[in-house]
Amino acid sequence: METNSILHVDVLEEILMRLPVKDLLRWKVVSKHWYALIRSCIFNKKHYKFKHAMYITNCNDVPLFLDDTHTEQFYLLSKQGDDNVVLDITRDFERDIPPKLANDLELRNMSLSCMGVVNGVVGLQWGRHRLALWNPATREFKDVARWPITSDYNEDVDLYGSRILGLGFDLKSNNFEILGLIDYHRESTIYDFHLYSLKTDSWTRLKEAPTSRVDFQFSNNDAYLENGIYYWLASGRNKLSDNMIISFNFSTKMFKETILPKGFLCRNDGIVKCVSKYLLVIGKYKEGLGLFINRAVDNNNGGIEIWAVTKYEGDDEGVPLCWELVVRVAQIQCYNGLYIGTIRVCGDLLFLIQYGDSAEEEFGTLYDPPTNTFNNIGVGFCTSFTYVENLFSLSKMLF
Repeated sequence: METNSILHVDVLEEILMRLPVKDLLRWKVVSKHWYALIRSCIFNKKHYKFKHAMYITNCNDVPLFLDDTHTEQFYLLSKQGDDNVVLDITRDFERDIPPKLANDLELRNMSLSCMGVVNGVVGLQWGRHRLALWNPATREFKDVARWPITSDYNEDVDLYGSRILGLGFDLKSNNFEILGLIDYHRESTIYDFHLYSLKTDSWTRLKEAPTSRVDFQFSNNDAYLENGIYYWLASGRNKLSDNMIISFNFSTKMFKETILPKGFLCRNDGIVKCVSKYLLVIGKYKEGLGLFINRAVDNNNGGIEIWAVTKYEGDDEGVPLCWELVVRVAQIQCYNGLYIGTIRVCGDLLFLIQYGDSAEEEFGTLYDPPTNTFNNIGVGFCTSFTYVENLFSLSKMLF
């Protein structure tokens, strides 16, 4: 029976914002008013921002979603007091995946990986083209429409390859989107960009795209910021060309290019070139943008430098203007390799140390620069993404 709430709507919002998603999903059946409030886009955004702010206030950190592609395991890394806690959430995935996908013989023969985590929604990828969205908090799954990889060119071109670039969120339309790239070869490489929309469950070809004079440098690092902009490294096809950053704004559907500052990678041992993802990668520094430089000291040791963006060209553009060296670790014993993951909000550096030749000998390690201490978290990872639970429904769009 419908009853009038004795609580003022502002007071009710303040109370409900403090509840976890699991409780809110139960409380929305109390009344039509509560249901409408909890399902509204405005409340959804407020709840997400409040949860994010509470993590910063209480823990000085935000949880990380870790994906170990080698073992197809998922973990959550979070702080509880002074301790770092790793929670295996692979069983949550196995519980929530629909039987249609779980029993798909085609998917069983494909490797599973995470392509991104945005606003509490996890993007999953089997092989190159089978995609799904998963909200662990609401336990919803969405099988993404197949990507139609076709050529729109009249000229004879050869399809070279395709890949998913990342998951993003359109802040204007409150819509999750996936950006994909197809590259063709004629006399030179031609890039085609396609965008998936959750609202329409369909793909469209973008008319605006970066010039074909650049080569993208792809990495597994999380380079998506809360302003709805994704970043990649790129380099000119001319060997003398400068390295650059390509950005894509999911709200405006516009690409931007910016040249990396000349000389800021110069050292006594020469200029660091962007030749592989293990040498120079772009990723998230705390909650901003950073460049991670991994330099080999010798066969068993590596060094790390991290540069952070201190100034952008306008809030909507997101183009980096100024950089600052924020972390330098001269030497870390890493035996077979060192892979930089991210800098947490609390300042810890998360990286992967390879102690041997197999995936079983790779472990995630937290490094605290001020104290020069290391903490093995006991699991490996291939990608890491910021994760805060969200009410967003994958089956019923919010407006």
